[in-house]
Amino acid sequence: MIYDDALDKTRIDDFIMSLLAENDKDILELKKYAIENDVPIIRDETKSFLRLIVNLKRPENVLEIGTAIAYSTLVIHRSFPEAKIVTIENYEKRIIEAKKNIDKFFGDGKVELVEDDASVYLKNSDKDNFFDLVFLDGAKAQYINWINDIKRLMKKNAILISDNIFKEGEILESKFLIRKRDRTIHKKMREFLHFIAKDEDFDTYIFNIGDGLSVSIKK
Repeated sequence: MIYDDALDKTRIDDFIMSLLAENDKDILELKKYAIENDVPIIRDETKSFLRLIVNLKRPENVLEIGTAIAYSTLVIHRSFPEAKIVTIENYEKRIIEAKKNIDKFFGDGKVELVEDDASVYLKNSDKDNFFDLVFLDGAKAQYINWINDIKRLMKKNAILISDNIFKEGEILESKFLIRKRDRTIHKKMREFLHFIAKDEDFDTYIFNIGDGLSVSIKK
């Protein structure tokens, strides 16, 4: 039997995720809220991959850029509760929800919510060589502007996971096929990907998971 490649991938992804159905009621509650309120959260495939990395790495200190409602924060925490997480969010509406969820689902002092622009925190933080794992899921056009400070804060052998690097497939297109308002993000994300792929301080791997993930290990 001959299969259509695109259909195959969709069917395979659906089958895999059916085997990995979520059973954590708190994570399901946050996902339901996100869907009902149009809050962007990580995709199920990304969640599964993030859990894998957290379980393998068992990080002592985690930096998350882009808290939103603390959905991925909770995924990280439930994967390895011993980890201390610094998570950054600067959108006031999201901060209110993140605070509620951190108080509700954590309550153990393991999560520090930074209410600021990530650029400010990254530039001014003195936590050099501190984080074992960084999950980058903030403003996509800023990835390239943040990367050197992120690298400075990472320990040797720390892992950087960068989400949404394909921008719904737009990253594969010529800039002339992208809407003018999206061309800056397109340009900046391509710069970021070329940077981390060539940077001698990282071993970087690209995965076609969710909306695209890069995994960079600091040498």
